[in-house]
Amino acid sequence: MRLLVFVFCSISCVINAQQYFKIEGNVIDENGNLVSIGDVLLLKKEGKNLLKYTTLIEGSFLFEDIPYGDYTIQIDALGFESYTENLVLKNNVMLAISLKEGAVKLNEVAVVAAKKPIEYEAGNLKVDVQNKYFSSIPNPVDLMSRLPGVQISADRESISILGKGNPLIYVGNQRITMDEFIALPIDGISTIEIINNPSARYEAEGRAVVLVTLKKASQSGFQGSLQETASQKRNFNNYLAFNSNYSKNNWTLRGNLGYNQLQQWESNSFLFEIPEREVTVDYLVLIPKNIRVQLNGGLGAYFQWNDTDYISLNASARLQTDDAPFFTDTFIADSGNEELIRTNTNNDNSKDYYSASFNFNKKLTNSWNLFSGVQYSGFRQVLDTEIKNSTDNSQFDLDQTREQEYSINSLAFRLDMEKAISKNLKWESGLNISNSKADAFTQIIAQTSQDAFIDFKYDEGLYGVYSNLSGKIGKKNNFELGLRMEHNEVNGEVLTEDSPIISRSNTNFFPKANLSVVIDSARTLNFNYTRSIRRPDFSRASSITVFINPFLEGSGNINLRPTLTNEISINYQKGNKSLFFNYYQSQNPTNYTISYDSQNDTGVLSLVNLEKERGLYAGVSLPYTKGIWTSNNTVTLNYNRFIDSSASFSSSKPYVYMYTNHQLKIAENTTLVMGAWALSRRQEGIFKRNGLAVFEASLSKTLLEKWDFTIRFNDITRAMNFEESYAVDGVIADGVYFGDVREVAFSLKYRFGSSATPNFKNKDVDENIDRIK
Repeated sequence: MRLLVFVFCSISCVINAQQYFKIEGNVIDENGNLVSIGDVLLLKKEGKNLLKYTTLIEGSFLFEDIPYGDYTIQIDALGFESYTENLVLKNNVMLAISLKEGAVKLNEVAVVAAKKPIEYEAGNLKVDVQNKYFSSIPNPVDLMSRLPGVQISADRESISILGKGNPLIYVGNQRITMDEFIALPIDGISTIEIINNPSARYEAEGRAVVLVTLKKASQSGFQGSLQETASQKRNFNNYLAFNSNYSKNNWTLRGNLGYNQLQQWESNSFLFEIPEREVTVDYLVLIPKNIRVQLNGGLGAYFQWNDTDYISLNASARLQTDDAPFFTDTFIADSGNEELIRTNTNNDNSKDYYSASFNFNKKLTNSWNLFSGVQYSGFRQVLDTEIKNSTDNSQFDLDQTREQEYSINSLAFRLDMEKAISKNLKWESGLNISNSKADAFTQIIAQTSQDAFIDFKYDEGLYGVYSNLSGKIGKKNNFELGLRMEHNEVNGEVLTEDSPIISRSNTNFFPKANLSVVIDSARTLNFNYTRSIRRPDFSRASSITVFINPFLEGSGNINLRPTLTNEISINYQKGNKSLFFNYYQSQNPTNYTISYDSQNDTGVLSLVNLEKERGLYAGVSLPYTKGIWTSNNTVTLNYNRFIDSSASFSSSKPYVYMYTNHQLKIAENTTLVMGAWALSRRQEGIFKRNGLAVFEASLSKTLLEKWDFTIRFNDITRAMNFEESYAVDGVIADGVYFGDVREVAFSLKYRFGSSATPNFKNKDVDENIDRIK
């Protein structure tokens, strides 16, 4: 700790840092129409040296992270005179530019060019969501599944970054839950960035951050879109989405509504044995048609009275019902006795999520900025189950009924201060306070055994403070040093028990450091160190159970402990190509396993803590653009090992991950996409997992300027089946989760209204927000 304070003070005394701004612009012609495409150059005023380049898309452009200084903006668009403007950049700038027609007017000229859909910088990845291919995808989770290094869980309800685990999710400066992320309208998103080395300003739970940037503009007007997607997997699915916003003077109002009617297919099969208990179980679960109805909505209001000061209010909700009957065939060999049991289970399930937040931002002086916010979030799940069994082809008899309810409510407050110590040094500091209360109720009425009643209460408080210092070393090299301290208090009890089941109080420190060395104008070397934590989702640390078969229950785990990770990474970038290396070590990592509950004489499938995980990976990203062709390619060599004293160890072996995506602009407003990703077989100490190779393709076309049509083919070879085997805690298991990803989808989008897009800001302040689900 003393060393860290010494480093902070030393750097404050000897280094110059820089204050950074952004330049936004809206470009129209002499008739007030948007200029659809062009080149925008940011030049150093002294020597006219090119500093940054971007593309003018539908009348808008944006440059970010530009230091104080004198610059020249140059805009070139086909059919217009070249435009230049000199700037003295000392604040954020918004430009309204009108281009004059050129002396020669060209008719019927088709401009066919490719714009980079994915860009790489300093180990991070940035995606242009308004690319025709990405914008046709009905929800952000499916979009993420098309990105390099991103894996989606079999139930489509969680995201994992290869080598990083589950990321935090932000919209601008706001933190959101997975439910809110799914509910975001694709048409309202400008970019999605995967930050692999987040600074201390982000919560300590994040080894990676998914940063979503919404569309922005300053002119008044109304704009909206309506999108319909018809998807045929094993069953038919339908997605309908409406997105709108209205801006006038200093006000921006936005709203979105999505209605999805889904018929999900799910299946998994496991063979497991418990030698000490002398029992072997082989089962197959099939959910042929989970009728799922989703309603996603959001409303927001934003008022900005000058360049820096604003207030905002944002509310969102996600309502979901599931009518999911499923069928299980189970073979049980128990101490020489064999039985074939068929189970019919009817589930009536509902999940409701809601959140509201209020933000206030004020620039107190030229060097001080204040942000504060308060947020309330809640989640409620109700699950009613009826279970019938048939033994050795006898008639089905009622075995038991269950009534279960889980709810959680969270209230959080956040305060952030930012100080420009000088033109060359910036300091950030803040605090977070949150309290979450959960209640899990279970009542089991059994026909052949004793009834059960559980009422589990859970209370967690989180108190955090952080400090972050950033700037420059010399004229080129950037640094960032940060420290976060978090104090966590957890209490959990069953009302029928005399003493708490859980009672923990911990204080942890999370240092983070980043050094960026600029070798020359094309080459950069980045070094990173971070310590992070991953706390279990509240719903995973509950008493809610799901009946799978007479010898196996799916259950939460109220004894889950947080996972602590230390990691270092290096990234070498030359132009848009990257070479990277990462090493990490985790304590108490989590994974789903089957264990044996001797007290109840049953198997339990749940998320459990293992002792350690170690891993490293090295790879290269090689994007390429030429004419109508844009290609993104990533290859990584990975090695990781789970360690636990209760497991039967096997050796770990390296495995390979490969990703490739090719977009061809084959005609004006027409794009063809072909892509694939693959994982070789994995042997990760405790776990053995199969290899995968997945292929996809799409064709997108814009018609009559406002209509976008796309046809997509996903998982063409139906390869998304996840096999896993392990031997942990006296249980030997071998199974497979069957994916329902093979898809033919037709998407049609209609855009209407003016050209304005929302300048909307709102920040979630609850550090536990993504654990509420």
